[in-house]
Amino acid sequence: MEKNNEVIQTHPLVGWDISTVDSYDALMLRLHYQTPNRPEPEGTEVGQTLWLTTDVARQFISILEAGIAKIESGDYQENEYRRY
Repeated sequence: MEKNNEVIQTHPLVGWDISTVDSYDALMLRLHYQTPNRPEPEGTEVGQTLWLTTDVARQFISILEAGIAKIESGDYQENEYRRY
């Protein structure tokens, strides 16, 4: 991945909706995030509804856990990011 001083606009995560779809062995996920320069609650947005299979959900959990472990260990660079 090429890095050329690009600025990635980020939005703080402030909540989520998660539900199971048992008949499809899947989960539905919607992320709630804060829009920069807009006060709460007007600045809170709800993203698209995402469909995760159980395998993808397990991978997502694993990636989050690995990221948390790395941050807590202090073994990371501030400008590091991963894209999947």
